[in-house]
Amino acid sequence: MSLSDVLRLLARKWLLLVLVPVVLGVSTYFFARHLPKVYSSDTTIYTGIASGYSLTGNAQTDYSSTANAFDNLINLIKARSTKEEVVYQLLASHLWQSKQQPALLGSGGPYEELQEVLPERLRQQLTGPTLEATVENVRNYAKANNTNLLYQLVNSASPTYSLAALNNLVGTRIGTSDLVRLEFESYDPELCRATLALATRVFMNQSRNLREGQTESVIEYYETELTKAKARLAKAENENLAFNRDNNIINYDEQSSTVANEREQLASQLAQMNQDYAGAQAALQAINRKLGGRQGALLSSRKVIEQKEKLSRLNAAIADQQLYSQQKEAGSADKARQLQAEANKTIQNLQNNVDEVVANSNSTEGIANKDLLSEWMQDMIQVETSKAKLGVMNRRLQEFEREYQRMAPLGATKKRIEREIDLAEKEYLGIMASLNASRSSQQNTQLTATHLKIVDAPNLPTSPKTSKLLLLVLLSSVGGFVFTTGLVLGLGLLDRSLKNPQIAARRIGLPVAGIMLDKQVTPTKQLQASQQRSLDQLVRHILLKANSSQTPSPFVVGVFSVQREEGKTTLCQALAQRCHEMGVQTLALYPDHNDIDDSFEAPSLFYPSEAAAVQGWPLDQLIQHAVPKRMSEISSPNVQVVLVEFPALREEAVPVGILRQLNLVFLTVPATRTWRPTDQQTVDYLRTATTAPVEVVLSGVSLQHGEEVLS
Repeated sequence: MSLSDVLRLLARKWLLLVLVPVVLGVSTYFFARHLPKVYSSDTTIYTGIASGYSLTGNAQTDYSSTANAFDNLINLIKARSTKEEVVYQLLASHLWQSKQQPALLGSGGPYEELQEVLPERLRQQLTGPTLEATVENVRNYAKANNTNLLYQLVNSASPTYSLAALNNLVGTRIGTSDLVRLEFESYDPELCRATLALATRVFMNQSRNLREGQTESVIEYYETELTKAKARLAKAENENLAFNRDNNIINYDEQSSTVANEREQLASQLAQMNQDYAGAQAALQAINRKLGGRQGALLSSRKVIEQKEKLSRLNAAIADQQLYSQQKEAGSADKARQLQAEANKTIQNLQNNVDEVVANSNSTEGIANKDLLSEWMQDMIQVETSKAKLGVMNRRLQEFEREYQRMAPLGATKKRIEREIDLAEKEYLGIMASLNASRSSQQNTQLTATHLKIVDAPNLPTSPKTSKLLLLVLLSSVGGFVFTTGLVLGLGLLDRSLKNPQIAARRIGLPVAGIMLDKQVTPTKQLQASQQRSLDQLVRHILLKANSSQTPSPFVVGVFSVQREEGKTTLCQALAQRCHEMGVQTLALYPDHNDIDDSFEAPSLFYPSEAAAVQGWPLDQLIQHAVPKRMSEISSPNVQVVLVEFPALREEAVPVGILRQLNLVFLTVPATRTWRPTDQQTVDYLRTATTAPVEVVLSGVSLQHGEEVLS
């Protein structure tokens, strides 16, 4: 749809475009002229979100965080819980004031509504000894169930004590500053200020409680987890203490290292002692061979045996003292010296006893007997000493082996316990750090929550706001105009009818010979003149075709339509009458079931359409079998134009015998209908059945579209 089409469409609907906005504007004025007066009060609150100070320094300047914080504040103002608390406190305040001053109930305004909506018994029940008690009574009564009178009042459309009344409470941020403006509108100036003051106080309290309570649950969680972590750490430490106590561990690493080192040293000493013992035994055996068995007499001496056994015990005690000296108590060195002195004394006694037993002064080898026995004595002492030390060292080595076997598996258990202690300690310290951070955040919130300060207190409005009646009238009128315009344009865009010759030619694919105006409208001189011009245009078109045709007379024009009642009879009558008036010899042929206007004077015949279709009559036979209506002109042999109306193409049989004799085909199509593919298929069949050119006559065209074509 082009701009010119849009303008023409709007011009045709000008009355509707004017009437709807006027009616809406008048209706708005009529119903809104008695609107109550509206008073407005506002207050300004400083938040400190963008430029305030906290424990961590200046407040964040991140745009997203700041915008989110202000959005939270604004949404908190609009929250249902905030509005409910304001209503509870406002109602409690009025109940308390009316109790102190009963005359207020008859003073009008909100107190009059209070007296109307709440019975006296309920008012007395809700009013407490103090204002705070009254607020608590109102809150508890309203929240008790959803069927009580107070709950229904809060959720009603009351202009004073309802959530709907607080929809006029609006909070906005002032530019990019730290300031928030709260504005409230009401029908009473004092009520407006009091409600806004209550809303401000409730909002600030809820903001503070909400921010302080954000970390409370987190802190409780961390405190619980800290207690559990501390218990796990204590359990691990107690397990470690019990393990050390049960296994005599002071420092496992040092103890295990000491055991290993001493074991290695003892093994080395034992190896050396075995060598010394073997050497001493070898030397003793060599001397025994030299003595030739005389050592047996010495060893059989009771005194020598006693001294030898005593010496063995003393050597074992000395070796024991030397090996265990680090684990003995103080004074062990003195005891070792005493044992050594006694051992030396025993050796001297043993030597004396041996000297007494000397029988021969020289051996068989020529060595002095005393010297040989003295050497035997020394080797024997060395053997006994080494034997005693070996016994002690072997026993000590076995003890080290048992200790080593005991200490070895304790290391894995010790490591496991230490890992558990380390993990428990790290967990405990981590939870402690998180708890401290949460407490710091809570403290910071408690400090920054007090940043909300009232800069401008709610004011008492002295005059109502400017009436919005004129604006409402203007908006309703403009809205009506826009809606009507959109509706007209929308219907125009959705309208798929042929409308005018240009659209018909484009959609049907055939040339448009002319139009027939809509006769359903009120006849006017302009309409009659336009109808005459359109008819003359069609007649001139037929005569031009007839005069330029090379075929002999008469010039046969077929009038078709796809469906019934599409204007072909009207077109055929009008053309025949106009040709007759112009002096053109014309004959009109109609199907026998047609009913034509008797006022027309043009000659006409009615032919049997069914018989003509079955027999395939040509024009001559069609005229012969036709029933005359007016025969005065038919007898003339000089008929120039024959107009033949055919039955509807899709509804009746068509006399095909005459199709080849047609010189021109008029297809009448209503301008108010849409062109469907089945219609196009029917026209294509018609075009294949005749050689005559097929042209469209658009019927029922509106006067506006007709003027565009005829002008």
